[in-house]
Order: sequence, then structure tokens, then C-alpha cells
Amino acid sequence: MLTFSRTIACCLALAVLGACTEILNTHSSGDGPPGPGAIPGAPSGDSVAADGVVNFNGGSIQLVADAAVQSGVDLITAGKPHDTTEYAISFRGVKLTISDQPVLAISALDTGGDLACGLEIAGGEFRLVSGSGTAVIGTYSFNADEHRIFLRLALGQERCFIRIEQVAQGTDGPPVQPVIVADGPFVADQFGDLDRMRVVWEPSNQGSGTSYFLGPTTISLSD
Repeated sequence: MLTFSRTIACCLALAVLGACTEILNTHSSGDGPPGPGAIPGAPSGDSVAADGVVNFNGGSIQLVADAAVQSGVDLITAGKPHDTTEYAISFRGVKLTISDQPVLAISALDTGGDLACGLEIAGGEFRLVSGSGTAVIGTYSFNADEHRIFLRLALGQERCFIRIEQVAQGTDGPPVQPVIVADGPFVADQFGDLDRMRVVWEPSNQGSGTSYFLGPTTISLSD
């Protein structure tokens, strides 16, 4: 099982706004979710759903790329309606290969299924999916290093801001790649309450059998 370094403050992306409230925390009880359903620990009401080849091992959630089935998880927020102007999403992950296919897609979706923005990881690239289209924003290491992703959804500006840091597994640095910073407009007009973060292998006829390990994840809103 892959190991992840110590927890990142969930409110980092909202620090300039003052207080924040967690609406999802996969590891607030220590270990990660034991499987689909309610996530143990605070906050009450957050949950995870899974499809395809997904293994829950406590430290992380393993999504296995398989040509026969689409593997993915939905991390579903608690406390809707949220009555907020900003969300902060932070998570850590490890992708085992640098191959072009399949694509790992990470999406921030509202209660109507509309997309604020997303991130694609494939072929050695991080790609921001926004209202401006899909753009390459940086490269990732092929050494199975850990990436830490901070995503801020500014509802008032209808804009997403992303920061990606990469370090060797089990360490706090130094960075193995330059820090990536980017932003773009929302895909959907009038994005509503953030309902879920979806992490999924895009359909592909190339069943590589590679894996993505999703580590501790938090979603917070501004008070």
C-alpha cells in the first residue's frame, strides 16, 4: 500500500477568508473509508460511492484502470444547501504510470450534475478543464511521486483556481517538479451547491491495469 505524508490543512485555500467548515473529510477518523457508504467521523452526512474496480485499503482508495469496466469514485459532500461563496478542495494522489491512456478525470459537480471545473491527468500532463476549454498546465513525474492538489471554487467570480505540488512519497519535499498554478472560468453558468468530487478513469479500449491511489481528501466551504 502506498503511504502518504501528513495531513494538509483543509482550509488552506480559504485562509484569506477566515473561518471555514468541512463538508467532507475522508480521513477525519484516522483511516479512510472502509467502502461505499457513509464516511466515518466528522462531518456527519458525507459519503462515498464507487463503481468498477475500486479497492478501499484504509490509507487510500485504489482505482484500477480496466478496459472492461469504468472505475471511479464519487466523494459526496454533507450539509446541503451550503449557503457559501467559496469552496476549497484538497487531496493527494499517486498515479503509477505516465501513459497517454486511459485518462484520469477529476470533476467538481453541483447538485444538478453541472461542472465547475475539472482536472485531467494523463500522458505526463496535468490539464485544467474550464469554460475556456482543456489546457495543459504542467507536467507530472513518472516516478510515482505524490501530487498535492488544492482547488478553490470562487462562486462569485465563477472561477476556479488550482495549485499542484509534487513531492516524493512519504516526504514533505523538496518539490520534484515546479509548482503548478492556474485558473479558469467555470464550465457551467450559475454553478450551484457543490455536490461531489468525481474521480474516474475515462473509457478506453486499453486496459492498462494501472492504478490511481487517492489519499486524504477534504472539502470545505467559507463561513
